[in-house]
Amino acid sequence: MKSFGVRGSIAIMLILRALYAMNWYNVSPLLFNILNAYGTPFYLSGLILSAFLLGTALFQIPSGLIAAKIGPKNTAMSGMVIMSIAIILSIFSPDFLIFLISRFMVGVGAAFFFSSGVGVLYEIDRAKSATNLAVFNTAFSIGGGIGILLFSFLSPIFSWQNLLLISGVVTLIFSITGILGIPQTFKRSSSEDFRKNVKLRFFSKPLILLSLAVSGYWGMNFTFGEYEKSYAQVLGFNPTVAGLIGSLALFAGIFGLFIYRKIHISSPAVIFPSFLITICIIVAIQALGFPNYLFFASAASGVMSIILFSLEYFYVIKIEKEEKYVPLGISIMNGIQIAAGALVASVFGYIYSINHFVSWLFLASISIIMLPIGMAELRKINVS
Repeated sequence: MKSFGVRGSIAIMLILRALYAMNWYNVSPLLFNILNAYGTPFYLSGLILSAFLLGTALFQIPSGLIAAKIGPKNTAMSGMVIMSIAIILSIFSPDFLIFLISRFMVGVGAAFFFSSGVGVLYEIDRAKSATNLAVFNTAFSIGGGIGILLFSFLSPIFSWQNLLLISGVVTLIFSITGILGIPQTFKRSSSEDFRKNVKLRFFSKPLILLSLAVSGYWGMNFTFGEYEKSYAQVLGFNPTVAGLIGSLALFAGIFGLFIYRKIHISSPAVIFPSFLITICIIVAIQALGFPNYLFFASAASGVMSIILFSLEYFYVIKIEKEEKYVPLGISIMNGIQIAAGALVASVFGYIYSINHFVSWLFLASISIIMLPIGMAELRKINVS
């Protein structure tokens, strides 16, 4: 099969990114069906979501190390194949525990794809890396939204097994297409150079401080998405409308792309804090409990997530001196963010069970509290 050009390769990566997100979110509308199939009580439903996130978290840094060794394309495509096969095999799980293990493996595949996928995009088109990152993240929002809405619509019509089978097969087909069609440009380094460069990344002060500074936002964004539907129902919306409010945090990312392409990104110490503080204020106002305000807050969250995540990953590219270690740098950032995010989500869940008002104020403040850690590094980043 002839290799794709720049546009064709980017198109396949965007499709894979959307499928990656779809396979992240499409299990949510199927939770009742899956639990009923295994005779499992609903209070254990969170384990299905946690199993995926655990696989993603544990294999962030290993995926970056592997990408630095064998190349981002090989790592990213391997991740999508692992994800596809794990989804397909999950429908044959004889019990709930085996199903959880399959979801863990779906998360492992996701970990191998994301940071390496950024590296692939950078290899394909270095000149437009900032824009490509934003489009890449927008594809995630579109895929995640499709995963929620499409599978919600189809779940009363088709069995969850058939839906996951179709999802896994489609993902596998495009993964194989990527393997055959996206060109390989990676060049291996010697073992000594590899060890030296890995050590430099793990002890990189700019990378660690920047990762810690933005980890509060990752935790806020993740927790917001998980609880927005629940909060909408608390404020009186029926489950259908509440689901629509929750999905806005994904689909609104499309508008974030247009805004991102218009903003001037040459002043990281100004532009990043400005957008971050804005979304924190929007989330804080949500604590007041105005029902219709949730539509705006959810949409704003989706818009800001595209802008802020695209900026932070672009910053990693800019502080990295060797492109082959871009996936490792992003995987280290993701590892720090997911660890902090899990802690934020846990604390928020406890506060939320006691007082909704205080919980949203806590969530809004955590990003601002963490931001000063990396302000000095943001000032040093040269985006030219």
